[in-house]
Amino acid sequence: MSSLILITLSILALMVVYLFLRSMLRKEPKTPPPPAQRIIRRVPERRETPEAAPGPESNQAGPVVEEQAVQSGLVAAGEDTLPSSLDWRPIGRAQLEVETVWRLEHALRELQDLGQTPTIHVDFNMEPRELSLVLASNPFYAAKILKTVNSAAFGLRYHIDSLQRAITFLGYNQVKNIVFQHVMSSKMFEVHKKSDYFDLLRFWKHSHAVSVCADFLLREVLRRTQGVGMITTAALMHDIGWVVYSRYDAEKADRLFRRLAGEPDVNNPMLFEEEVFGFNHLVAGRMLAEQWQIPKQICALIGFHHCGTFGLEGGVEQETVFGACVIAKAEELSAEMGYASPLPEPREIRTDLASILGSQVATLPSGSVKLREELTKTMKIIEEFDKPES
Repeated sequence: MSSLILITLSILALMVVYLFLRSMLRKEPKTPPPPAQRIIRRVPERRETPEAAPGPESNQAGPVVEEQAVQSGLVAAGEDTLPSSLDWRPIGRAQLEVETVWRLEHALRELQDLGQTPTIHVDFNMEPRELSLVLASNPFYAAKILKTVNSAAFGLRYHIDSLQRAITFLGYNQVKNIVFQHVMSSKMFEVHKKSDYFDLLRFWKHSHAVSVCADFLLREVLRRTQGVGMITTAALMHDIGWVVYSRYDAEKADRLFRRLAGEPDVNNPMLFEEEVFGFNHLVAGRMLAEQWQIPKQICALIGFHHCGTFGLEGGVEQETVFGACVIAKAEELSAEMGYASPLPEPREIRTDLASILGSQVATLPSGSVKLREELTKTMKIIEEFDKPES
């Protein structure tokens, strides 16, 4: 019995020695972990591709690959879709700290899905004309729309009883937007804690103005009718990421809003957002839209709406590039018309939007009577629609 115990102990001792020697042989020197502090992200320098020496034609499938990329609606990932002269880019979701992503997702999961609101079923894939009629079919919204159009603000000499005529007079895009605002506001009040430095009414007026300007650019300047509903809806929602900050950390949000209010002319206010929170309203807005189960293209447009300043990397679908550039130009136009964002945002255009949208956007007049009328009407709708019942 004792000999069996000795044999067992000897085997165990040999195994321990073997494992120790094996670990020593495979052990590699440890490298220090990267610092947690994030530095300014610069756009990588582009390397010049040397011209090929003259010679016989090659049978490689390079042009075929490029043609396939164009047909798929993508731009090669190795080159920028929309280059920017600014040597800085906002942080993306893939660059966030794991803990930050977890906290952000946790905060957004507490919200109900926008598409599941009991008030009305929202379908973001419909065009403004069709969608406004569906939204207005809800008795609550039908009554609000008729009350708005017949208010003293519009000064009509006759009373409109037809819902279709009311929608036609107010505008399909305006009706769609005001109802979307009402649906989203109930969700945003759950997210956004009141702050003395964040004017929610000015926020909504700016959002509506960008959507109206986007509609004007698409229909009147670019003469485009396809995908108008998707782009104008994304334009309305482009800044929803701002309201996430208060849900994430109300104290930090108030500190950020106070700092931005104190430095309205700062060159790159998005740096402040990332310094305080580790992310920006582009990331937060896109993630909130995804949580609300909004179509992916609208989510992408929300995340890219500052492409006029920061540009776009390769690999983005062409329709998304086009829509993001429309919103960027619409935001610039809305600021010129007096409806800038209530908080400092990157406003300087550092890209060639005309390379995507066409030369006509580069020669827009400083003011348009039709656009001014649409904006004035929209602001009246916002004020009247939210008035309490007398």
